[in-house]
Amino acid sequence: MNDSIQSTADQILVFTLDELSYALLLPTVLRVIHAVEVRRLPKAPEIISGIINIQGQIIPVADIRKRFGLAEREIELDDRMIIADTAKRKVALFVDAVTGIKDLATRQFVNSKEALPFAEYIRGVAKVDDELILIYDLEQFLSLDEEKELEHALKTKNK
Repeated sequence: MNDSIQSTADQILVFTLDELSYALLLPTVLRVIHAVEVRRLPKAPEIISGIINIQGQIIPVADIRKRFGLAEREIELDDRMIIADTAKRKVALFVDAVTGIKDLATRQFVNSKEALPFAEYIRGVAKVDDELILIYDLEQFLSLDEEKELEHALKTKNK
């Protein structure tokens, strides 16, 4: 096997929120789209802004600003949405901007359990091009209770 070829598992999609850099592992990212109108979903967990319809598929929109304790702000025309795949469902995330895909060497990545044991939604930290990037853990974006609440809200919506 050729070690010089990087797999997508070694890459991250970098995005910004309030000028801070965050990332998702590239294999979890399905696509990036311009921000679209979000329809409110009654009885959804607080972290869920609502739902969107992408090619006939209903996708919940998670407000990661709330999850990270960042100030809320109005959605702007230049904002983007990242459509990503978790183990349980597809989700959309509002972000200020997507700055690109970066290669991630093993030596650039520090597991959050070692460096930031208190950061439950962060998979790790990467230093890429002299910038620290927090890598978001999509598998933990909803607690068990929030997951059940969302499931109930989605089922109620379809009735």
